[in-house]
Amino acid sequence: MTSVRPLLVTESDNEAILNDNPKPESVEFAELDTVKPSTTEQSDFSTAPAYRTRSATSDASTMKVKKSFRRLWSLVQERVSTFPMQQNTGDGLILALVRTRDQIFSDTFYMEAGLHVQVVLHAASLILQYGLTYHLYFTLVDGLAAPFSSGIGEKMQAIVNALEHDPPLPLSKDDPVQNEALDLCMKQHALGLTHLMVLSLWGARMVAEVSELLNSGTILSLIADPADSGFLEERDDGKMIVAHMSLMMKIACVVLVIIPKLVCTSFLMWTGGKMFMLTHTMGSLIIPLLTLTYILQIPAILFTGFSSFKFKEKVQLTFYQYRVALCYNSANCQMFGLTLIKVAATFCYVFFIYELAFGALTV
Repeated sequence: MTSVRPLLVTESDNEAILNDNPKPESVEFAELDTVKPSTTEQSDFSTAPAYRTRSATSDASTMKVKKSFRRLWSLVQERVSTFPMQQNTGDGLILALVRTRDQIFSDTFYMEAGLHVQVVLHAASLILQYGLTYHLYFTLVDGLAAPFSSGIGEKMQAIVNALEHDPPLPLSKDDPVQNEALDLCMKQHALGLTHLMVLSLWGARMVAEVSELLNSGTILSLIADPADSGFLEERDDGKMIVAHMSLMMKIACVVLVIIPKLVCTSFLMWTGGKMFMLTHTMGSLIIPLLTLTYILQIPAILFTGFSSFKFKEKVQLTFYQYRVALCYNSANCQMFGLTLIKVAATFCYVFFIYELAFGALTV
């Protein structure tokens, strides 16, 4: 059998090889015949043999496949986002339910230690919010409406007639209507634009509260459907993500957390708006304003005050992972669209309270 010659051979050597055994050599060492003189000014070593060309092509294909997988994974990563859990009783209850579900369907088969505590805290926060708002409305706010409950048109007309006279006439205490109009004037010391400004601030605060609740409900609906694994997944940095959630779990979270909070927030919006419009002086506005702000913070106060340190740490390290869709898929919608919606909602709320519901007081 002819021995393998060096890669760069002379013409005589090439003829000797072909004369000895042309057919086998042409098949077995076809790769050696690919070396041709370079037509450029580059070195002959720039032209690789065929077997090296195949190897390079294979490596290039492997790299392309790896890059395509990497690009696909980056696209997948861009299509999902995360949102941190908040330190309140609602998210605490959701995390306890999710962890209990994963533990029941795993080999451990036990309930989350903080589940009972979170159920009690969430129920207590809802009861306190409803109870305090109800008490504030029917003992304070409803009583503020007494001077305006009847005869407001006659009283306002008596005030206008007295002011239009030149010089203005004093309201007579002998006349029942003028006497009531005088009492109304003595009470209203801050009815004008002061109430409008305070109402605008309160409306913006409540619209933000409603927006957060709707955002939470939307994120829950965009969480991926359950896979073979559990709802929770641990990341490399030690944080946990709620990557999957079943339809029944989503419905339970919405019914137990989102809807009760929306109802309570709506009741609080109406109570605050009516109170700010009927409050006689700014001095009597401070304590009710602090009370309303305190009612809003009840879920966070109960959670941080009565939850265990370990469970609060779990909530802090847990994120919702949701599919990027709807308004979350547009940067312009996130930056400008939602902001404009909030501004429009605040304007509609102020217009409804200031003009439609209590327009007779602002004439």
